[in-house]
Amino acid sequence: MTARRYAAIFVCTVLMATVLPVVADESDQAAAAWAEAAAPGPVHALFAGHGGDWTITAKSWMVPGADPIVSESESQAEMILGGRFLDERLVGTVMGQPFEGRGLTGYDNSTHVATSIWMDNLGTVMVVMTGVYEKPGEPMELFGEMVDPASGSILKVRTVTNFTGDDAHSMEYFMTVPGMDEIKSMELIYKRK
Repeated sequence: MTARRYAAIFVCTVLMATVLPVVADESDQAAAAWAEAAAPGPVHALFAGHGGDWTITAKSWMVPGADPIVSESESQAEMILGGRFLDERLVGTVMGQPFEGRGLTGYDNSTHVATSIWMDNLGTVMVVMTGVYEKPGEPMELFGEMVDPASGSILKVRTVTNFTGDDAHSMEYFMTVPGMDEIKSMELIYKRK
């Protein structure tokens, strides 16, 4: 073997001895970070505590300052996909009409962002709302947008969920129409069956 070949083998051996452990260490760190991000945590446990069967009293305001329209509904909620997402199914009546809705709520450990997706039989829109949430048990505030079918303008929406205990919680729903102040349009009061 020539000296040049020995030198090449030596350089390759040194590189493998120094680079492979670094690559393996980085791979282990990446795997640990992915595992931590994927594991249900304290916020998921909070959501899980709100699984089960609920009765809901809804108050809706069509005009600010007017008396609310009150309706009753029921909800079944359960954690899915290994305790990572809260799946809610709601049935009841709104203004005397049958109402059915479906919601999914999740929390991303990496970004500390909660996301809620809501859809129901009163429209074809899927409302997606997000917000940073870092203190389980504190009120959770989420923000989103939807199109007003009457005007075509963008409505800003905001919800505040208050976790008042294992057997009760509430959600307030606010809307902002362009050129107007935010109004409270709905409040849902959940009580465990």
